[in-house]
Amino acid sequence: MRINAAGFPGIATWVFNIENTRLLHNRTLLLVLKSWKFWLGTALLLGLVWLVEAHYGWANVAESWQTIEPRQLIIALALMLVSYLLRALRFYDFFGSYTKGQFTPLLRITVLHNFFNNLLPMRSGEATFPLLMKQQYQVPYRHSGPALLWLRLLDLYVLLALAFISLQSLMPWGEEIRYALAGAVLAAPLLALVLQEMVRKHLQTGQGWKAKVLELMTALPDNPFTFIRALLWTIINWVVKLAVFSWLLSAFTGLTLSASWSGATTGELSSVLPIHGLAGAGTYEAGVLAGLLPWGIESGPALAAAVNLHLFVLGSTFILTGILTLATQRSVIKH
Repeated sequence: MRINAAGFPGIATWVFNIENTRLLHNRTLLLVLKSWKFWLGTALLLGLVWLVEAHYGWANVAESWQTIEPRQLIIALALMLVSYLLRALRFYDFFGSYTKGQFTPLLRITVLHNFFNNLLPMRSGEATFPLLMKQQYQVPYRHSGPALLWLRLLDLYVLLALAFISLQSLMPWGEEIRYALAGAVLAAPLLALVLQEMVRKHLQTGQGWKAKVLELMTALPDNPFTFIRALLWTIINWVVKLAVFSWLLSAFTGLTLSASWSGATTGELSSVLPIHGLAGAGTYEAGVLAGLLPWGIESGPALAAAVNLHLFVLGSTFILTGILTLATQRSVIKH
């Protein structure tokens, strides 16, 4: 058999690329194994497995799914798909100068960002968004990083506001205090926008670190309309998502939708905060329990419902990530 010598450079390059990929994977694995975040997340996961078995039993947890019909589960998955689309639309609107006319690749980025965020501990999955935006749209890190942080703060605000609404009936305060707090919650975004503008004007007269901070602030909304649109996208997305989770918790526990809304909201609050277990294990369940237990439910059934909701979140993440990444692959390659 004769081998064309001209083929050797191509073969050598192919072997070299394989070796580089293998080295990259090995280095990534070593970095993960050396990270305290990984081991803390693993400990939380193992602790959750033991806690559920010791106090309720995994068999009883699995039996809870008998209350959910397949048709209802399909509807819940469809609404989760709507939530994915809403998140992508928020990014598309916010990064419009970079992403105009290229929604499909951004949908793929949104899905992958959500996937790694749900699985990796301590919010380390957030780093995938600036990396993917740089790769796909050439968005500078100094723009995508601050913008993502700002949007996460918006998520936190909306979740806190929705949690406040759902927990109002449990608060031992008079109507005057409740109305005052509700007004403060509603006014908070407007105050934040005014404060942001004041800081921006102050930094315009400075140099050095002030100039660098001002450059980072160019990623933030520079007019009320952009701010309001981002806020509306955020509210609509969270209402859809929490409605699905509330319905599932209500089906698992027998609680009212308003009580289940509290558990769904506090569970999602745990996923926005910096402390986050491996795949959210332990921290997500603790968040759901914090919202359910004040309504008088026993800890065993509440823990089982929290675990089942988390299993739905992870299951829908895997299913929708697989479907949407395959559906958007051709468009990304063309781009």
